[in-house]
Amino acid sequence: MSNRSLYPEEHRYPEFISYCIGLDHFDDDKRSLREQAELVEANLKRPRCVGIKLYPGYNRFYVYDDRLAPFYELAEKYDKPVAVHTGLTATETGLLKYSHPFTLDEAAVNFRNVRFVMCHMGNPFLDEAVAVLEKNHNVSTDLSGLLEGKISDTERFFYEKYGYIRRLYDLFSYMGDYSRILFGTDWPLANLDDYINFVKAVIPRDKWDDVFYNNAVRIYGLQGNGIFS
Repeated sequence: MSNRSLYPEEHRYPEFISYCIGLDHFDDDKRSLREQAELVEANLKRPRCVGIKLYPGYNRFYVYDDRLAPFYELAEKYDKPVAVHTGLTATETGLLKYSHPFTLDEAAVNFRNVRFVMCHMGNPFLDEAVAVLEKNHNVSTDLSGLLEGKISDTERFFYEKYGYIRRLYDLFSYMGDYSRILFGTDWPLANLDDYINFVKAVIPRDKWDDVFYNNAVRIYGLQGNGIFS
């Protein structure tokens, strides 16, 4: 999930890594929307660029803003998803009204042929996030950012967080569609082993293959980018 630059040549990664092109300053960028859209398209033409990433809470725009239409049209044209930061921001200067999961509802309705990924499941607005997911079948969610740090005492953690874990389990059960849930961690903020165990606790065992692997491969189109082909 990169916001390094819009220039394709500045996105050089190891062969096993794909990226989303980060569009985080479109409203205060000195370049015109047309120029920005041309750069985004140049990225989307690359097999390793598997989508677009938006940061509305940090950069103070609504994801249903009409100015984003050219970028959503590109996402539809190249059949690549738009990942959206939702929920809490890591800084106090971010504004939650822009990153609330309900804002994604309007974008999903206006652009039904675009696949949206609700990053962080709108945490802590979990009920609202599931409402958006249940209503809009072109919206998926990743489970990143729900847990931070290293768990020193696993047994105690699962005891103390039982209510939170059970709530997530019940919300997913209510939603009833595990094909739109993706594993994620927000690494390096979380310990990978701990996070895997955490996700296993909120997802039924028979859905692990989909949540940990199959859904991301399908939604981000990873089959044909040379990594998972």
